[in-house]
Amino acid sequence: MTAMIFTIEPDEFPGLSALVELDRAADGGNAGTVPGAGAVSKAKTLMRTALADKLEEAGLPWAPSAEAVAKRAAEAAEPPSAMRRLIANEKARKYATCVVAVAVLVALWGGYIQGWTWTGFQKNDQLWNWLQLLLLPVALGTIPLWIRHKEYIGKGRRVAHGVIIVAWTGLVIAGYLVPLTWTGFRGETLWQWFVLLVAPAAVATTMALTSMRARGSKVRLRPSQKALIAALTAGWIVTVIGGYALGWKWTGYAGNTLWDWLGMLLPFVFPIILLPALLNWVSGNAAGRASQAHQAAIARTAAAAGGTSPQGHTAWQDAAKVPQRP
Repeated sequence: MTAMIFTIEPDEFPGLSALVELDRAADGGNAGTVPGAGAVSKAKTLMRTALADKLEEAGLPWAPSAEAVAKRAAEAAEPPSAMRRLIANEKARKYATCVVAVAVLVALWGGYIQGWTWTGFQKNDQLWNWLQLLLLPVALGTIPLWIRHKEYIGKGRRVAHGVIIVAWTGLVIAGYLVPLTWTGFRGETLWQWFVLLVAPAAVATTMALTSMRARGSKVRLRPSQKALIAALTAGWIVTVIGGYALGWKWTGYAGNTLWDWLGMLLPFVFPIILLPALLNWVSGNAAGRASQAHQAAIARTAAAAGGTSPQGHTAWQDAAKVPQRP
């Protein structure tokens, strides 16, 4: 067995201790009594888990043979294709971005100012038309990032997002009440807003959740998020009652049947709620069994790292140079 000595830095030890405390709480308080042994065991478990993930990402099995490593290294050393080189070239990307931006500006100028009919811009001269065109790609580029990396979004950016949402809400209200004809909002019902928003939200959310499930991450909603979802659901139920029973014309619900609702909502509900259960049934819960096998391997590693005696714990503690709390 190859020995490796590494140092757990002082700023890393509190995080390891926190994870050990969480494990102790999950196990009913039985995590051993040797000082520092839990941190060493947790460090080794985390290292093994990260190593397994990196090996899987590189297309290699656990404890790969020299032949497998050499084969994979040869594949990685192959020169990239011309398209990949072009995509990886930062200068080329900048030039391409400038060319596309100039082309868009010219098309806008020609379509709206010069009346170029082939652009079709004059027939789509309201904000509503542009929302129908751009909302889906914008949602695909932003919502998955917000969901997957929300903990890394700074406070200043969160405030900026809040200001944008408030400003957008004010614009929508002004578009109906003033009205601002260039927005095209006047005359669009709540049903039309659902049709506009559901597809981008469904596709973007599905992409984010699929990526999180693939990485083994769990989706946890905060109490404020649960309260917001509950409030939105209650508000939607009120509009359904008002639209069908009380004749609220601004909802646009009248004339839309259950079939219409299913056609609109299934793209949102199916990938988030029904698809995971369907995939588990079709595959026989293969993903669950793979995750259990992976966790079992991690548990065996943790047990081996912790050892079975205080002497084993102390040896590992000395090798890892765990700093002790005063």
